[in-house]
Amino acid sequence: MSSSPNTKIPSWITPAAVVVGLFALLFFYFPYAAGYGDRLGSLYAILYGLATDYGSWGHCLLVFPIAAALIWWKRDELAKIPICGSNWGLVPVVLAMFVYWIGYKTGVQYFGFVSVQIFIGGLIVFFLGWKMFHAVLFPWAFLVFAWPFIFLDAEIAFPLRIKMSMLCYHFLNLIGLPTLLNGTALISAPDYVNHLAAGQRFQVDIADPCSGIRSLFALTMITALYGYLTLPKTWQKAVLLLLAFPLAVAGNFIRILILTFGTLRFGAPFAIGTIDKPTWFHTGAGYFVYVIALGGMVMIAGLLMRNWRGTVPAKLESAT
Repeated sequence: MSSSPNTKIPSWITPAAVVVGLFALLFFYFPYAAGYGDRLGSLYAILYGLATDYGSWGHCLLVFPIAAALIWWKRDELAKIPICGSNWGLVPVVLAMFVYWIGYKTGVQYFGFVSVQIFIGGLIVFFLGWKMFHAVLFPWAFLVFAWPFIFLDAEIAFPLRIKMSMLCYHFLNLIGLPTLLNGTALISAPDYVNHLAAGQRFQVDIADPCSGIRSLFALTMITALYGYLTLPKTWQKAVLLLLAFPLAVAGNFIRILILTFGTLRFGAPFAIGTIDKPTWFHTGAGYFVYVIALGGMVMIAGLLMRNWRGTVPAKLESAT
């Protein structure tokens, strides 16, 4: 009994399933590199290990489920797009295979992460076509947040520490709280009248976690997702995404001030604790990074959605 045209399986399904299956074997099971350990592991094992071992990259594990949810959310729109695969998709596929091979030979997992990103995009173009790729461009680009590029911590964390310590140093002196800067540590200036030595009132060291690096990548991901879901125009989304960095810096700036004033009022054992055992006050202050940054994100998104032409809404015109 022959199948009706409406129930016939498209010809591209079978080869696509085979390729996806092979890709899954390479991604989940094939020993690729050692990462920062001493044993070879698959790309997924490396990704999971880095995301769970480094606090600033825990968000990576959420990216693939979110991207899948975005595609499911757009399923009705995607169903209307004609399937028209393009052989041009083989170009990024071959490039991805070459990059994958380089990473395997050198034992550098970052090449593997990049190759997976390119490979997925090439498969979409090859099997489904350019129109489909354009329709899922954001979910595909969103996968960039799935890769824990740990080396960026060293490249970004220290400059952030320097800038954050300088910013807090100038602000504290500006509001009349004499402060010294020792490296990246904020230290109260000596008060000879009250017989207080330098650092006796407060000492707040801006370590790597306090630089804002832990919140920067996660907030950038959240900002990109929020802009995609709420803002109608590309330039609005781009502006909001570019503001993710200053929003993270602003939130962390408030956090450092909370710790400083908390130390002044309650003492360091209560406000900060130790590196191994931070106090609840120290931990709670960390949440203000997200409160300030996410609150600013929502506010800026609302401003971007306003009608900047200055037209008066109809209801206001009728009232006047």
